[in-house]
Amino acid sequence: MGGSLPRPSSFPKLSGTARTAAIEEPGASWREYLYLSLAKAWVLLGFGVVDAWIISAWLQPPNVLALGLTLAGAFYLEFLLFRYLWYRPGPDESASTGPFRPSWTRPVRFGRWTPETWRLRDARARGEPAEHHGPDPSEFL
Repeated sequence: MGGSLPRPSSFPKLSGTARTAAIEEPGASWREYLYLSLAKAWVLLGFGVVDAWIISAWLQPPNVLALGLTLAGAFYLEFLLFRYLWYRPGPDESASTGPFRPSWTRPVRFGRWTPETWRLRDARARGEPAEHHGPDPSEFL
């Protein structure tokens, strides 16, 4: 009875170089995990709750036309909110020339909770100039 339990070997043995590399580059931060993964699931769940509430509200007095119009409006607003928070353009879109112009389907150039926006904010905080299109105003003064 005096024996000890064997230690579980769930963690792999790492060499010294692999261990220092893992310490130097630990991966995604909690902030990135929260905004890029976890919040998406909760926001989508919230969208489902709102849609179920709309459906249940219009099924009590059966009004199919109002249900359809309200759901269409809710889906569009949910689509815009999702794009506002997490839109990331593809490689062919990011190389487009000219300034960004908001549209009915693309309210922002980059979603507010994406790494691209965080890089732009960090660059502004460091005092680096933002992307500039057109003539330099200092040339005219």
